Amino acid sequence: MGQFRAFGPSEFSYCGHLRWISYLACSCLAVYLLSQLKPYYGNSIGLYRDDGLAVFNEPPRTIEQIKKNICEIFKSNGLRITIEANKRIVNFLDVTLDLQCGTYKPYLKPDNTPLYVNAKSNHPPSVIRTIPRGINHRLSNISSNENEFKKSTQQYQEALKESGHNYELEYKSKEETKRKHRARKRNITWFNPPFDLRVKTNVGRQFLKIVTESFPKGHTLQKIFNRNTLKISYSCMPNMKSIVDAHNKKILKAQMPETDPCNCRAKQDCPLDGKCKATSIVYQATVKSDNYEETYVGLTEGNFKLRLANHQQSFNKERYRNQTELSKHIWTLKDRNKNFEISWRILSRASSFSNVTKRCNLCTMEKFFIICHPEMASLNKRSELVSTCRHASKFQLMNFAGVT
Repeated sequence: MGQFRAFGPSEFSYCGHLRWISYLACSCLAVYLLSQLKPYYGNSIGLYRDDGLAVFNEPPRTIEQIKKNICEIFKSNGLRITIEANKRIVNFLDVTLDLQCGTYKPYLKPDNTPLYVNAKSNHPPSVIRTIPRGINHRLSNISSNENEFKKSTQQYQEALKESGHNYELEYKSKEETKRKHRARKRNITWFNPPFDLRVKTNVGRQFLKIVTESFPKGHTLQKIFNRNTLKISYSCMPNMKSIVDAHNKKILKAQMPETDPCNCRAKQDCPLDGKCKATSIVYQATVKSDNYEETYVGLTEGNFKLRLANHQQSFNKERYRNQTELSKHIWTLKDRNKNFEISWRILSRASSFSNVTKRCNLCTMEKFFIICHPEMASLNKRSELVSTCRHASKFQLMNFAGVT
């Protein structure tokens, strides 16, 4: 049995987008390398990101030759690899594999103490209940028998007790944990309210009560909206560490200028009163014509001046008249020979899509104004509320341009 680790440019060059695609890139690379290794070694080799494991029933000399061949394949792809060959016991991920005894058991790195969510923490009860059961299920799956299970679970049991979980870890064989036949799948719509212990209202009960009252038996939509198709699952709020870290980051962050200075030639004609180069903003355009006015809410992650240039292009070139709801309105006024005047202002600032939080505060803020302040967005359509975030696309691997 041999254990190896691959090294490549993506592990050291965390420039630009390489940081966020590292895990995905490793997975894709592993699939490609396995396709090159399989013709020679079949299914005897497995790769997981930057770790791998191989099993061969060959003499030591043959194993050393296989090791050299694998190194050559990795080298031809611009990768370095470290291989430990002729081992009978290896620690791979969270499992110790023993070829001598034909057993396997949980593995915990030295000085790596398990730490679990406290039983009294501000989490949904279903999450708290699932934690010890999930740990027990995983430890049972990576233990070859009950004896190996009992040898390896002492640290996990102590960690559970320290976290306030009154649960005894018990070995369960695969036959015992075999899933029962599942019922047919339904198209389920989930309601995900945030959970907080300080909220006394039973949100889940009230939600289900509203579903029953709104769609009683005999209702036209009762087959679509009922307790079997509308379900609730609480989402977790940020923990104390996240709150403290966010606060410290905000306080310690160097004070940067709010925006770049305005570069308009005539400062008095700046559309945003000297803030035309603002970024990551939600803005409002007000169109005044005769005795009435219309409003439009938009957003831009980049420089507002560039966004304004795109708007003006849609106002001046007829082939772009349907680009936005604002441009449609402007061309309607032009077709009627109406005079109009446009003014701009910043409504709010927000961060754009983050690949860490998977949330775009900028798009959310724009939707907030459209929903909660319709008088400020009379030209916007309700269909804009269901549009996907355009800022997330730059994090997709298909749109990634390699850094050289």
